[in-house]
Amino acid sequence: MPHLQIKNLWKAGAALLLLIAYIVLAYGLSRHQAYYNPYRLSGHDTISFETAKVVSVDSENVKHDEKHPELLVGSQNVTITVLTGAYRGKSYRITNNLNYDVNYYLKAGQTAVVSVSATGDGKTVNINVNTPNRTPYLYLMAALFVLLLCLVGGKKGFRSVLAIGFTVTSVIFVFVPLLYRGVPPEAAVLIFSAVTSCVTLLLVGGFEWKSLIAVLGTFGGVLLSAGIELVFTSLTGTSGYTFSDTESLLAISSHSGLRVGGLFFAAVLVASLGAVMDVAISVSSSVNEVYRGNPDAGRKALFASGMNVGRDMLGTMANTLILAFTGSSLVGLIQIYTYNMPYNQVMNSNQIATEIIQALTGSFAVVVTVPTVSFLSAKLLPLLAEKKLRFRRPQ
Repeated sequence: MPHLQIKNLWKAGAALLLLIAYIVLAYGLSRHQAYYNPYRLSGHDTISFETAKVVSVDSENVKHDEKHPELLVGSQNVTITVLTGAYRGKSYRITNNLNYDVNYYLKAGQTAVVSVSATGDGKTVNINVNTPNRTPYLYLMAALFVLLLCLVGGKKGFRSVLAIGFTVTSVIFVFVPLLYRGVPPEAAVLIFSAVTSCVTLLLVGGFEWKSLIAVLGTFGGVLLSAGIELVFTSLTGTSGYTFSDTESLLAISSHSGLRVGGLFFAAVLVASLGAVMDVAISVSSSVNEVYRGNPDAGRKALFASGMNVGRDMLGTMANTLILAFTGSSLVGLIQIYTYNMPYNQVMNSNQIATEIIQALTGSFAVVVTVPTVSFLSAKLLPLLAEKKLRFRRPQ
């Protein structure tokens, strides 16, 4: 038993080192690019965002807003010391204005992110409060989540952490840079979906046939939903050009290889990928357990088992996708309700049309994945057992 525990620790350590190596490699490769800098000012003027500490609040004229008591309005005169960047260690007395747009009440001792605008000769420096310094708390929240996942999930929880690390790294340092450098979004998202689902499902489900079947089912569901999306985006005239931030995307594309038109296609598939993987591994694992408990079960019985499990998941999973997209567009829905916008205007607006297509495409993918994985599991598990093909002995 101690030998087995040491062996498991070695495996966990090796897996963690591989993830770290992948993060470092992906980060290094993503940096080899001349980036468009929207903060470059005229001449040699510069602007940067630095961390600063509030040394003291010298004076303030702040009160609660009459209509919105939770908001503070007014101003504070504070002394801050810059902690990072070219002006590190220097102190400045600045005014922190509080209004509807910027409402960050500062206290002595806390840290904040400030924008530092300087002329080329460095003689004129303007500093404004940008946001509170939220980074430490975000890291703390992530650390607590990882700890809880490992405590509750055990070895599988640790593998899930590795899978999350791989996915986040792939999105930030591989997928997005590929789009920036001109790789067609349609190709980039399909490659990303295949690689991410393969790594994630093999880590979470183990190196077993059920995991490979889940990978095949996931990619099959994504491909079918991609076809459906292409048809309806063409019929409705929606694309990356219908995003609310199209103007900034076009500015970026003029300095890079970014293909704006295909971004909507990529965004929809990425948004639905997690739910599709969830359904695929759940159905595949369920059929695998049924087969291991009853090796004499026929293919029809295995397929029926997979469909029964999948049907129980369909309603909640499709609802999850729709509610997620509802949450992302909640402000827009409130505005529509408040202004009593006409039905024709609402249903044909870019925002609502794109949200509906996103929600329904993800739901299509989930629905299609259930029979696909059920069929593959029922067909392949008995066949593989007959051939005595196995990644490893099930634990």
